[in-house]
Amino acid sequence: MMPQKKIQSRPLRSLVKATSWESISLVLTILVAYPFTDSVCSSVELAVVCLFIKILFYYHHERVWHRIAWGKDIE
Repeated sequence: MMPQKKIQSRPLRSLVKATSWESISLVLTILVAYPFTDSVCSSVELAVVCLFIKILFYYHHERVWHRIAWGKDIE
């Protein structure tokens, strides 16, 4: 039996993933908020505040899931 390799990802990977996803989310939030605010400025302000909050929460969510072995395959 061959020894199993441990798969790890660095915290920076989680941060880059969170930032790339939230960049997409930023644009979507602006588009969704605009009809409610009727203001580009207000929509952007709301989206930027949400962006930082969601990056923080996504980063921690990703780090917790990194520690969970369920669903990971080692080849």
